[in-house]
Amino acid sequence: MKYRKHSPAGVGPPFVDPSFAMELESARSGGRKPRRGDGARDDRKTKQLCRQVHQALSLALAGECDDDVLRDLTIESVTPAPNASRLMVCVALPPARSVDPAPAPRDVMERLSFHYAKLRHCVAVAITRKRAPELTFLPVAPGYLSAGTDDRGEVNP
Repeated sequence: MKYRKHSPAGVGPPFVDPSFAMELESARSGGRKPRRGDGARDDRKTKQLCRQVHQALSLALAGECDDDVLRDLTIESVTPAPNASRLMVCVALPPARSVDPAPAPRDVMERLSFHYAKLRHCVAVAITRKRAPELTFLPVAPGYLSAGTDDRGEVNP
């Protein structure tokens, strides 16, 4: 029997293991066999993106925006909402000081929306993605996530 390079499916030299031949063919065609489930890889990449956005926004709020109220904000968490193309950013409102009262959440949201383009640009520069994710801001009380909630912001019983 003469072996042809482009033989019909299932026909090949008798000394080659069929499962090995299928794996070899899928490797040549660019397909890969995932070691972990694709969900695990996507979850790891999404967590990595959230950490990068957290760091970029923390730096941007501290220095890029010339706004004293935004400079006092801290990023509590960054979570996908519902996926990595849109991220929910929980920002902790600054506590009231003896000299200055705490800013109202509405005032904070207005200032964040005013500086939205600049903040999203800072995120786009910091991450390596084709498109920068959309950002949704949620003002929370300081320490909101550390007391009574998990890392996704859901309340623990």
